[in-house]
Amino acid sequence: MRPLLRVFALSSASMLLLGGCSSLQERLPEARYTLAERQTLPLDDRLTITYEGAEDSRCPDDARCIWPGRLVYRFTMRVGSVAQAFHLVRGQPGYMSPALRGSRIELDHLTPPPPRGMAGAAPGAYPVTFNMYAQ
Repeated sequence: MRPLLRVFALSSASMLLLGGCSSLQERLPEARYTLAERQTLPLDDRLTITYEGAEDSRCPDDARCIWPGRLVYRFTMRVGSVAQAFHLVRGQPGYMSPALRGSRIELDHLTPPPPRGMAGAAPGAYPVTFNMYAQ
C-alpha cells in the first residue's frame, strides 16, 4: 500500500507542476495598435489578429435617418490553423478569448471614429486603433 501512495503523491505533484507551467504562459504585452484594413498583427509565433475591415451603417451627414446606425470593426484571430471571427463596436465591451492568455481587446477610446460619409458615396478605408489590456 505504501508504494501505491508514493506513486500517487509523485503523479499528483507532477500534475501540479505541469498544470502550473501551462497556466504560467507568457502574457501578451499591453499595447496600443493601429491597423489598416486587411493588415495582420502577429502577437506570437502561433497567434495573429487580422483586421478584416469595417461595416458602417451610420447615418450619412446629408441624410435623415430613423436610427443612428453603428460602426463595426471586424477581425479574425488565428491560433495555428484555427480561425475565430470577432468584432468591436464603440461603447460595447471588448473581446476576450482564452487564446489571448488573460488579455482583452478594446477599441481605443481616445481615437475618434472616422467621419460619416455622404449618401451615395462609396465608403472610405477605416483604420482601427485598439488597446490590449492584461486582466
